[in-house]
Amino acid sequence: MKIKNKQHITSDGFTLIEVLVALLIVALGMLGNAMLQLQGMKNSNDAYIRSQIGIIAFEIADKIRANRECQDKYVDTSEFFGKTYTIGEETSPGACVYTSALGDSGMANERACIASMLENTLPAGTQVTISSSSIRPSNSSRDIKLFLLNVKWTDRDGELHDIDYTFDPGACVNASACNCA
Repeated sequence: MKIKNKQHITSDGFTLIEVLVALLIVALGMLGNAMLQLQGMKNSNDAYIRSQIGIIAFEIADKIRANRECQDKYVDTSEFFGKTYTIGEETSPGACVYTSALGDSGMANERACIASMLENTLPAGTQVTISSSSIRPSNSSRDIKLFLLNVKWTDRDGELHDIDYTFDPGACVNASACNCA
């Protein structure tokens, strides 16, 4: 028996399997894109917090430089500083008036301004500590006081971060005015 007419069966279009494979490839690409987007948002938030901490560090350093005669009050353990300040867990920082006097009479305002800045800028649970130490260079008869600002915060993934800023506010120029009662 001979077949005289051979008919070839051809298919136009896609089979269901081809469509499912193409759909799977597109879905994996979109999932990868979404993961990149989420990682970018996390890194953006982390960079924002780090930049805010840098701004705060410079602001605190400038406040201490402007009030050099009362440097020690910024790390006095009986006051606001010298202990760990936790954002969102402290009592109300009080009113901050940027035109307040410097010196000992203005220290309550200084504490209120720094606490207000911390509370309004950093995420809840962030811990901030200001401490100081003195060093004496080998060719000097005077100590240099260095301040350390330490900030610890937890990011969205629960990872703990820790940043230290060290600065020298400079010595008090007028020695007779350098005793802050």
